[in-house]
Amino acid sequence: MTKHNRRHPLDLSTVMAVCDGNYIRILKLLPGFSLGQQRAFALPPIGRDEAGLEHVVQLHVVEKFRYTSTVSMRVQVAGPGSAYYQPPLILVRLYHDASTAEVVSYQQQGAFHVRPLPGDGPEFSRDEKQQVNALLAEWLTLCLEQGLGRRRVSAQDPDAVTT
Repeated sequence: MTKHNRRHPLDLSTVMAVCDGNYIRILKLLPGFSLGQQRAFALPPIGRDEAGLEHVVQLHVVEKFRYTSTVSMRVQVAGPGSAYYQPPLILVRLYHDASTAEVVSYQQQGAFHVRPLPGDGPEFSRDEKQQVNALLAEWLTLCLEQGLGRRRVSAQDPDAVTT
């Protein structure tokens, strides 16, 4: 089988590296990982026009079992521009026995089919699943690199430390 005949080219080692990295990042951002745990992180202003807007990343452990857990990640923007777009909402499944995490739903769309039936919902690109896992990696990395995992946002965030 030649490279051009493959139905869905996939570099498994790259995909797994991103997913394994996401698992580590989530555990760093959610110390003490427990059911119902929530953390919120304030993001720095983006650009000079948005100095008054607050961007907040919220992580919430919605399921926790022996070998798997599910975490939701939502990015919220307070201000007049927030009415014009749907902020990211990502549902992530963590596999504790394999130490990996993958996006199972993005914007309430799950099951990223490469070739959906005509007229059967949105059409995804060939690497849609890889793209949303990379997006998750970028958001989690932003939270870690900016030190936002250490900033207290609300009183219901007992694990956060004020910097």
